[in-house]
Amino acid sequence: MYCMNCGVKLGQGEEKCPLCGLRAYHPDLKRTPGTPLYPREWHAPEAERSGWRYLLTVFFLVAVGACLVVDILLSGGISWSGFALAGLLTGYVLLVLPLWFARPNAVVFLAIDFTALGLMLLYINLKVQGGWFLSLAFPVTALYGVLITGFAAIVKYIRMGRFFQLGGGCVVFGCSAMLLELFISITFGTRMFTWSLYPVAILSTIGLFWILAGIIRPLGNAIRKKTFL
Repeated sequence: MYCMNCGVKLGQGEEKCPLCGLRAYHPDLKRTPGTPLYPREWHAPEAERSGWRYLLTVFFLVAVGACLVVDILLSGGISWSGFALAGLLTGYVLLVLPLWFARPNAVVFLAIDFTALGLMLLYINLKVQGGWFLSLAFPVTALYGVLITGFAAIVKYIRMGRFFQLGGGCVVFGCSAMLLELFISITFGTRMFTWSLYPVAILSTIGLFWILAGIIRPLGNAIRKKTFL
């Protein structure tokens, strides 16, 4: 017997499809207990990451030491190496720090990543005396940090309504382009609405499609068969 929704083969006595969850029912077949064809729960084996985290940590430490030594020998102090160190430390937080945890929480680490990125931009702004951190770097980093971390939390902790989540996320990220252009305009005195309306229109159209997929059941079922959302 096969699932009437997604076509997966069902074992004898299956009460519902293990893939899409559709109730298995056939009026002419008597259901008797049997061995399931698929495991009820599956956990991906944990990847071996200890070697990579030590290797990458050594790589970053060597890069930090090399930048400091070369900068001190050439300029007699810390000049350009400060920018290199800020970039290396930020890269370490983004790429290597999650490897030190058995099950890193993506939501927590996204917040940490955006915090590290904001601190790096603050350091660069102070070194070059740019005056753009409070008007551009900080609000943009905070804006997308909140949006991306919040979207990751919704996807992680709310299992229902995937189409509405995708649709709403596309619309929100599209509209955020206007805020980004506003911060650029405030900082550099450029004109508003020169490019931001394009991502608003494109992402809002994509978001509307996903929302319609959540409303129109046949369309949503067709997409689920292809993407398993």
